[in-house]
Amino acid sequence: MGWLLSVTILLYTLGLLQSILGFYQKRQTFVKIALILVAVGFACHTLFLISLSLERGHFPITNLPEALCFFAWCISLSFMIAYIRYRITALGAFILPLSSVLAMVSQVIWEENHSIPAALKSGWVYFHSGVAFLAYAAFFLTFVSGIFYLVQENELKEKNFRFLYFRLPSLQVCDELIRHASFAGFVSMTLTIVTGAFWAQQAWGRFWSWDPKETASLITWTIYLILVNYRLSNGWCGRRVAYISIVGFVSTLFTFGVNWGLHTYL
Repeated sequence: MGWLLSVTILLYTLGLLQSILGFYQKRQTFVKIALILVAVGFACHTLFLISLSLERGHFPITNLPEALCFFAWCISLSFMIAYIRYRITALGAFILPLSSVLAMVSQVIWEENHSIPAALKSGWVYFHSGVAFLAYAAFFLTFVSGIFYLVQENELKEKNFRFLYFRLPSLQVCDELIRHASFAGFVSMTLTIVTGAFWAQQAWGRFWSWDPKETASLITWTIYLILVNYRLSNGWCGRRVAYISIVGFVSTLFTFGVNWGLHTYL
């Protein structure tokens, strides 16, 4: 079954190379080939996760290698959805490196014989962790879109149109992608916190413990709450939204990396 993950990594890597070629040479043919390679790789990735679930008797998200593998799957999913919806040629060259690296790292540190910690033997963990990684992937998409926006805005202000200007999406497309991805990520992070609270009540007898990861998750959620709230109420857009998206993803990385206290199992 490990061969499925190897095939997935190979296809993701080839798709990444094609995306870079398509971005550099601005040729749609390379981008289409990249999309096919990533789609086939994603199918192999999905089959690998399903097979692993059947073999281990639980959804594979209970240790670090499994979590990285699933995170890579979420990022690939977000890439395909975003590309199909917005047809952004440059997206693969900036999104796929992370999914490829995460899949590679998960294979390198893979654990064949893994026992589930007692705290993770609950149905809550699978939905809680699953939507958390979907939120992380959506926030990564907002981060990349925010970078695109700031670069394009700078090019327009300077009126010096260089290499990136002709390859990145328009400001309107960047802003729309930030809006949809941040909302999807905010909803997913909300579900993460709510289900985590119910799981904590079941496992430790209390809904909230101010555990480092809980606190980091709350901070990240608050950043995106501000973004979504002011976007809906005051019509925020443009540079301000792009900067908050970048700050939010930095907080997301910290949230992902905080694995001590009650969250030592990842």
